[in-house]
Parts: sequence; C-alpha cells; structure tokens
Amino acid sequence: MEDHTSRYMGEAVELALFGGEYQDGVLTAYCVVADVPHVELNGHILVPLQNVASLHCTSRCDAQDDWPPRGLLDEDDGPGDEPS
Repeated sequence: MEDHTSRYMGEAVELALFGGEYQDGVLTAYCVVADVPHVELNGHILVPLQNVASLHCTSRCDAQDDWPPRGLLDEDDGPGDEPS
C-alpha cells in the first residue's frame, strides 16, 4: 500500500468530520498521540483521524464551489422520471 501521509503537507485542506462539522486550515503534520493517529492543522489543531470522514485539498481544487459535496439536486429528476 502506498504511503500518502505527506501528500498534502503544507496545503490548505478542509476536513469533513463525522457528525457534519468541518475544520479547515493548513495541514502541518501527521502524528500519533497516545497510539491514536492525528492530523495537525495550522501547527496547533490536532484532529484524531478516527473523527475525519474525508479530507479535501482546497488549495489544489479548481472547483471550490463543489465542496462540501452535495446530494442530488432534485430527487425526482432520476432516470425514469421523464415527463410523458
């Protein structure tokens, strides 16, 4: 398996946390505290990886309006729902 721990170091990221909250900042470290892996933002905010649902690198994303991910715009506009 490839090691991606330093892939986004120094990049602006947004973490989607379980429970619907978000945390953003510059990814400054990946570390282990009391046997629990953490990511560090802005040099002082530690977030346990077990609380992170996803990581989005905002500094590399050209389409920042696409974040956070949204559900379907209209549930009725699925296949088979064409007007007759």
